[in-house]
Amino acid sequence: MYKRAKPKRRGAAPSVASSLADRAYEVLKDDIISARLAPGTLILEQDWADRLEMSRTPVREAVKRLEHEHLVRRIGQRGAFVGELSIGGFLEICEMRGLLEGHAAQVAAGKVSSRDLDKFEEEFVALDVPSPNDETVRRASRVDREFHQLILEAAGNQQLLNIMSRLNDMINRLRFALTPSRYHESLREHRSILAALRARDPEAARSAMQQHIDAVRRSLHLIR
Repeated sequence: MYKRAKPKRRGAAPSVASSLADRAYEVLKDDIISARLAPGTLILEQDWADRLEMSRTPVREAVKRLEHEHLVRRIGQRGAFVGELSIGGFLEICEMRGLLEGHAAQVAAGKVSSRDLDKFEEEFVALDVPSPNDETVRRASRVDREFHQLILEAAGNQQLLNIMSRLNDMINRLRFALTPSRYHESLREHRSILAALRARDPEAARSAMQQHIDAVRRSLHLIR
């Protein structure tokens, strides 16, 4: 016997407003992390609503989410501003990264696939140019992020991945802030890490990763 389909409950599908807020959130967050929106920039909701062709409501919701993630700071009646870069916060993150990612590299040395290492070797060779332009710098930041993620995933520790994922926004802001000034140094450091991983040398991989993170820490004065 034919059974009549039950009507769908209202609200089961994501609302248009929710999807618009998600879109506004992703665009704003990407612009903040990649430094297209400089620290201290006032976020004018109506301007962003016009730019994204939506009402102010989803933009306001996006800004609230970014406030919760400490990427945006609201100052009284003056409005919402892109959060400043915290050198103290970055120092703490570098300390944690040295320990956690050093361990991850040590473990990953015996696990990461040669195919993945070959892929990043090609990326690093392609990025090794005398005078990188803005597009190349942006690509280097992406490759940097993906290389570190590869090592974390190869280590196979889910709790370590969870901890690092919570730091990703700050780490990515740090990458974009430092990549232009440390472009060639960072490239050499990543190739040293890769060489240790390819040699299947856990101690060398740990040491190369910790040296890289320590070099990042010493470069924090370059952030303006």
